[in-house]
Amino acid sequence: MLDTLCMGCMREIGDAKQCPYCGFSADTPQFAPYLPLRALVGSRYVVGKMLSSGGDGATYIGWDRERKSTVIIREFLPEQHVVRTSEDPTLRIKVGSELLFHDGLADFLELWRKLARLRGMTAMIPVLDIVEDNGTAYAISEYVETISLREFLLKSRTGYLSFEQTRTLLMPVVSTVSKLHALGVYHCGISPNTLRLGRDGKIRLTDFMIPAARVLETGFESELFSGYAAIEQYSREGSVGAWTDVYAFGAVTYRMLIGSIPQEATERVANDKLMIPPKFAETLPAYAVSAIQNAMAIAPDDRTASVDDYREELSGSPKVMVARKEQVKEAVEAVTTDAEEAERRRKEELRREMLRKQEQTRTLLISFGVCLAIGLVALGIYLFVTRTPASEKPADTTAASSELVEVPNFVGQSYSRIQADTVLNERFKFVVEYDYSDTVESDLIISQKTAEGQQVPKGSELTIVVSRGVEYVTLPDVSGMQYDAAVQLLVSRGFKCTRVERENDGSHTAGIVIATTPEAGKDYEHGREIYIQVWGEVPTTQNDSLLGGLVGNLF
Repeated sequence: MLDTLCMGCMREIGDAKQCPYCGFSADTPQFAPYLPLRALVGSRYVVGKMLSSGGDGATYIGWDRERKSTVIIREFLPEQHVVRTSEDPTLRIKVGSELLFHDGLADFLELWRKLARLRGMTAMIPVLDIVEDNGTAYAISEYVETISLREFLLKSRTGYLSFEQTRTLLMPVVSTVSKLHALGVYHCGISPNTLRLGRDGKIRLTDFMIPAARVLETGFESELFSGYAAIEQYSREGSVGAWTDVYAFGAVTYRMLIGSIPQEATERVANDKLMIPPKFAETLPAYAVSAIQNAMAIAPDDRTASVDDYREELSGSPKVMVARKEQVKEAVEAVTTDAEEAERRRKEELRREMLRKQEQTRTLLISFGVCLAIGLVALGIYLFVTRTPASEKPADTTAASSELVEVPNFVGQSYSRIQADTVLNERFKFVVEYDYSDTVESDLIISQKTAEGQQVPKGSELTIVVSRGVEYVTLPDVSGMQYDAAVQLLVSRGFKCTRVERENDGSHTAGIVIATTPEAGKDYEHGREIYIQVWGEVPTTQNDSLLGGLVGNLF
């Protein structure tokens, strides 16, 4: 059976060279340092196509020979520290990398053993086995057909979800991460790329890595997601923990509700403003906006303390409201205690105020004398200048010049954020053009007319092209039309057309449109392929029979 499996999707394809399901070719090589196709791990798991690599290793689709089922294989494979040849699957550690490799391997095994304990959690893909082989280790997980949350949002009509939809999808994941934190496991890579949506409508958290692969400058190839990674992940000096996942959850919630990626943490350090566009702020509950802002505070100490607290804040829990009232009460009590100390400070402040007023009076008299002297000097200069002929006045050698500012790179940034940035709006007058894009998310800037780095006068017009996201067009009903006219109409609306002929028994006019697939009257992506069903030509034999009958009737 193994010889008839596609190594790209593990489906049965017989002796076909190219998979009819996923298109993977049986002749496709898999080069070192990745395991070759059909390699065995632990004498049980067949290695298929490499799906992704980076961070602490590589991920393959695989086949469990005992269970006869598809699995996912994660291999600890820090590429910059090991060597593997196509002839020998055993990893050889590079000289000088021994300690880093063995420490990483120990962390890898500890991580996946902890994850295996949470097999019953619905927001996680079950870990089935942990194997040590080829001088490294492997985590074997169940295969679940999913798409990333990022893909799901991009394919949605608006690019964002309602608050209720967002909360319904995220709450089970937050609960699962709370249990992970109790075991000392911190994901540090939560993002729309690592949250995946299954056919059952549930989100699962994937792509777990050792902590060193989620922080820069650790010796491992780090995998950080811009906009979702917290500030402490950008330096090995930073300490990651539950607060790091809290930041990521806040950023993911922002993306799901607003439709754009939050500004990168390193950019927010200088201007720690998390702007919620007015059209969203007006519709979202105040406690939800507050929950996101608290979770995405730049300084870890200023963030929401735990994912449990974040869940409570995002739900507007009465417990959170009571806690806030208690905080206000404590602050009031702190201000009103120790009346004697307050009275003493009031008297001391009065004494200092009297001294300040005396000093101000003395300074005012001195300033008046100085100003009087300057005024007399200025008057003398004025009289001299007004009586001097124009030809004798010195030429003004200082030319007025406009202040120049440098144009930054706005491509990929959120236009809503730029709209709210008072500094940028003082420097440039933005002229906005909108365009649809199936690759750039809604509200993000596609291009700019003035090149990055160019010096322009302050206040200059700067034309930017902002994405409207994927364009959706209503598919018109072309049934009953001639095929050529139907194609012309659909192409003008941005669709691609494919003709599908139906057999004609002679009772229909050839070339007339029967229907379209997909169904007319609904909205579809611009550029989608539309299958037009039309009646085919009447068979020749039937035409001859009809003609013969007509002639017979004439006689």
